[in-house]
Amino acid sequence: MQNNTFSGQSLRQKLIVLDEIGSTNDYLKSQLSNFKPLPEWSAIMAKNQTNGRGQRENSWIVEPNSNLTFSFVLFPNYLNLQQHFIINMLISLGIIDWLKFLNIIATIKWPNDILIGNKKIAGILIENISNSKEIKQSVIGIGVNVNQKQFLEDLQHTASSLFKESGIFIEDLESACLDLLASIYNRVENYKNNSLSNIDLLKEYNNSLFRRDILASYSSNNITFQAILTKVDENGQLYLLKNNKEITFYFKELVFVMQ
Repeated sequence: MQNNTFSGQSLRQKLIVLDEIGSTNDYLKSQLSNFKPLPEWSAIMAKNQTNGRGQRENSWIVEPNSNLTFSFVLFPNYLNLQQHFIINMLISLGIIDWLKFLNIIATIKWPNDILIGNKKIAGILIENISNSKEIKQSVIGIGVNVNQKQFLEDLQHTASSLFKESGIFIEDLESACLDLLASIYNRVENYKNNSLSNIDLLKEYNNSLFRRDILASYSSNNITFQAILTKVDENGQLYLLKNNKEITFYFKELVFVMQ
């Protein structure tokens, strides 16, 4: 794919593959707390993750040996605390890039679920450590439903996999993990070396938004209403147009009503 040889070789050396673990994020954080520091882009991949976590403290349940479940670490001290949403955009767009290489068109359901059509196929969990000036460490967990064919009954209408939506079966999950990491690596490096500006990054994220410019149903404070999603700003705030009036929401203040 588009990734350079250096990034591929470097990331392979930093990837640890485990047969089974509770949570790749928790395991990686425990390793980072050891006396000997891990280098940036160190990654933990689990063939079977038994206690995965998503946003809003949701669980992430997957079939063993069928999907991508991994975590990696960044040290984004070039970002201050107010710029935390940049990490979110870089990771989300890195996943979109990887899927495009597979000829799969996906969208980003704010703030960081990845959908094919109306069904979620990937999620991201970002856990930051910061001080008053900068983000010192980000542990980023990613789960992608790849080859999974069956889902729990209550998830059948909202979740799917690459295989179910595209017919693509990925034989080598470890190589797929490295390809996805390399795609994210390219996004982050382009941002760090100023090849990707804040304006262009935000524009790309907005262009990839699920339901943008479409009248749809949402819920806030247990009240369901219809509105048009117009954009997300650099702070991660979502803008809706309801009855010709602009209203805004931060993460956890709004739920997408899926139909």
